Amino acid sequence: MGNDLLADLRASGASIFSQDNRILSLRFSESSGLGDDTLLPHHLAGEEGLSKNPRHTLTCLSPQAHLELKNLIGQPVEIGLLLPEGGQRIFSGIVTAAQRGNADGGFCVYVLTVESALAALAHRRNSRNYQDMSVPDIVKALLDEHIAGNPIFAASFRYRDKLRRTYPTRSYCNQYRETDLAFIERLLAEEGITYRFSHGPDEDQPLRPALAEARNTPILHTLILQDADTPHPDAGESPVRFHRTDGVETADAIDSWTGERALQSGQTSLTTWDYKGSTQLPGDELATDSSGQARQDLMATLEDYDPQTAYYGSQNEEVGRYAELRQLAKDFSGKQHCGSGTPRHLFPGGKFGLEDHPVHDQSNPEDRLFVVTDLSFEAQNNLTPEAQSALGGLIGDTDTGKGQNRPPYRNTFKAVRHDTTIVPDYHLTRHQKPTAVGTTTALVVGPPGEEIFTDEHGRIKLQFHWQRKQDHPRGGADFDDRSSTWVRVAVPSAGAQWGTLYIPRIGQEVVVDFIEGDIDRPLVTGVVYNGSHMPPTFSGAGALPANKTLSGHKSKEYKGSTYNELLFDDSTGQMRVKLSSEHGKSQLNQGYLIHPRTGGKGEPRGEGFELRTDHHGAVRAGHGLLLTTEAQPMAGGKQLARNLATGQLDAAYSLAKSLGEVATKQYADTLEHGPEKISPDNAPEEKTQSGHLKHHLEALKAWEGSSNTDPRNETAKEEAGRQPILVLASPAGIAEVTAQNHSIAAGTNIDQVAQRDLNQTSGRRWLHNAGQHISLFVNGLKEKISLKLIAAQGKVQMQAQHGEMELTAEQDILITSLQKKVVIAAKEEILLTAGGGYIRLKGGNIDIHCPGIVSIKAEKHKLSGPDSMYIGHPAFPNNLPKTPLVINTDHSPEGHRAGWAGMPYKLFADGAQIKEGVLDETGQLPIAHEVPTQKYKLELANGMIHNIPVPNCYSNPEQGEAANSGFLRHVAGKAPDTGATPQRANTRDDYFKALKGDSESNQA
Repeated sequence: MGNDLLADLRASGASIFSQDNRILSLRFSESSGLGDDTLLPHHLAGEEGLSKNPRHTLTCLSPQAHLELKNLIGQPVEIGLLLPEGGQRIFSGIVTAAQRGNADGGFCVYVLTVESALAALAHRRNSRNYQDMSVPDIVKALLDEHIAGNPIFAASFRYRDKLRRTYPTRSYCNQYRETDLAFIERLLAEEGITYRFSHGPDEDQPLRPALAEARNTPILHTLILQDADTPHPDAGESPVRFHRTDGVETADAIDSWTGERALQSGQTSLTTWDYKGSTQLPGDELATDSSGQARQDLMATLEDYDPQTAYYGSQNEEVGRYAELRQLAKDFSGKQHCGSGTPRHLFPGGKFGLEDHPVHDQSNPEDRLFVVTDLSFEAQNNLTPEAQSALGGLIGDTDTGKGQNRPPYRNTFKAVRHDTTIVPDYHLTRHQKPTAVGTTTALVVGPPGEEIFTDEHGRIKLQFHWQRKQDHPRGGADFDDRSSTWVRVAVPSAGAQWGTLYIPRIGQEVVVDFIEGDIDRPLVTGVVYNGSHMPPTFSGAGALPANKTLSGHKSKEYKGSTYNELLFDDSTGQMRVKLSSEHGKSQLNQGYLIHPRTGGKGEPRGEGFELRTDHHGAVRAGHGLLLTTEAQPMAGGKQLARNLATGQLDAAYSLAKSLGEVATKQYADTLEHGPEKISPDNAPEEKTQSGHLKHHLEALKAWEGSSNTDPRNETAKEEAGRQPILVLASPAGIAEVTAQNHSIAAGTNIDQVAQRDLNQTSGRRWLHNAGQHISLFVNGLKEKISLKLIAAQGKVQMQAQHGEMELTAEQDILITSLQKKVVIAAKEEILLTAGGGYIRLKGGNIDIHCPGIVSIKAEKHKLSGPDSMYIGHPAFPNNLPKTPLVINTDHSPEGHRAGWAGMPYKLFADGAQIKEGVLDETGQLPIAHEVPTQKYKLELANGMIHNIPVPNCYSNPEQGEAANSGFLRHVAGKAPDTGATPQRANTRDDYFKALKGDSESNQA
């Protein structure tokens, strides 16, 4: 019977293989080469939904048993479902799978899987990044690439943006080992964007009017992006009845309708760390569905708290928006309706009205409007019973085909009220962002011609090895500053403008981790060497593995070739540390000093430490500096261990004091070794606070006062601690050598004390110039020559140019000219006396007087008339010695000197003008001061006049020190507001102590 029917069907194949008046129709594009009657659609099963790729399985019959399946894949197709009122519900897509089924009697079954072009993106996996783009822009850019580069996309696929809301720009968004489909769906779900499809020429709904002609129109399907503010299109013009469905019913209806409620979290809370603002950004949202008191009570403590990775949002409002989207997704899934029936015009995202429902008819019309969110269906073509029976062995039975009263189409769907905010679920779904499986590496990049590229946060830019140029046509994989967003760099320590700073440079390969595995939050955690960036050659020599004992840090000059270096050499028995800069070859070498190692070996240079440079060098210590060769084995003592220096200085002071006291008693000048001053008349004066040998000794003893070795200042008895003195000490001797001039200068005294000999040797001249006194005293030894002044050749001159000269000896004075004469000459008088007798030459007369005998013996005596002889005397110069002096125009050393720059002045010394000019920016006026000058007067062009006395000494030494430091005398006057006269007080010392204290604090 069956074979006879198949034979009859073959005989009448023209009528069977016609799509006229069929519920299901199938159309291929003209370019496919497949005619309308090549494949006859028999059964269609479909699954559709919001934010869900439609998938349709179509069972077809064909008289051709050997169609090439490979030629079917990728073909755009359009399936039409006949509507009751005429017209069609359209299902468009591309064939993604084809299967050949049973064949019998010349007929063959083919099963086609039809999906959207978007579904094909599940077969493209990629890794790339997007920068400074919103999610809609990212999705559209990706789809545009496929439309531009894929002819199937270009021919059959469109997309439309129906979004009503604005979306934030993402500074950095990675697609990492992720299919394009998964990437797009993930981004859309996270931003609360739903998508749906429209099939056919209508870009809003997949319905073709009854009179529309389908043939020769493009086969299209359109992806529609929409959000909560996008209006829903109508799914047909008429409401859908709630009614039974059977073979006698001609109108489509819903015959099953139920409601669903589910428990969900009552609150969603998010939080993220904003590292730029150094603050936590929270966001939360409560559930919007308040129905059911018990349900509400249960949800009250059910909070979904989900901390996000760093910088998930740039401000609280943005984090709050994401929390709102996640809570709305929960609310959406917690209240839905389920239905089933025969309405063929329903489609996901379409709005329909429900009528004739016993419950909902009690509501107002607005509450009877629903939106389809998910839909599955089956449809079967209307074959004759005979054909159905004959083909049963090929196509089998289907539910829709069982029984004469079963409708040819039936669906099951979910829906929500039309005013429900529809948001796709994102959290803990298949749309979760993929996480990085571990660390990776990348190259540091930046603008062309740059070597270091960073911002105020010390961030850098990277290009991962997986970034391909073809995926970034507008830039993003060119190894420049467009390859990534700014990426933070982890360092050992990071504080508020303190910590460690190292900025990886362009071209270096860095290790990249991802915060909490987030592919959009890379973090540079280290740097590695590679073939183009080999380990450093310390000191520019050697290499690994021979120099394996060397470690440290070597930097590189910015856009240059020199470097700075911190080197640790851990070679056995040859430990050393080197801190150096190639600028001036400035180095601090410590330990076992060698030349740079090559092959692991280096030539020895010495032991200890070496501080050297080809340029200038300076050693500064605001509280004093000790340079000593006194040993301190194993660093076992204090920093300022100075027993040798203190002992030597104490012995020097004792010797100077004892010899000075003897000299004073012997009528020599008194040594000014402190603490008292000695006047020009050799009389002791007031004590001073500094400037003498005694002060040095006491300051050295008190040096540690107020430091951590003497916090209670117990050593500072006569002098303050931490005075900025320089001490040079050596138990074995000090040698000062120079091939040029050696200058020693002091503002007050220079004390030289030798416990044994003080030897001074000069190859040319030995000059001593003193402004007021020279006193030479030797204690001497009896029967020994105590003082020698010998000139082996040439003259010896001794002159008292403006005073007397006195030579006195307790015993003999011997004046001898071995070869020539002795001349004693005086302008007024010469007196020779001994034992009461004398000879006086005065006024041209000679007086010879004696209490005894005058004995004159000669061979002859000649007495003649008067005669005379005069000896010429040298003309002594009248020049006065000059000392450098500086007049400070500021009221204190901390004054604003720039205010005096350019001020014309005149300077008078004891009434006579000696200088005029213009003050420079220092506010200081240097002059050559003659000692007898008593007063200066400075006249400024602005009318100010300063009278400046020059005292030889101060009655108050502390006031003198302040005055010499530049602090002018200041006496408080009347109060400017009240006119009252306060207690008059000299406040110069207050300013001096205050500012001097600040200076010391700054030095500390």
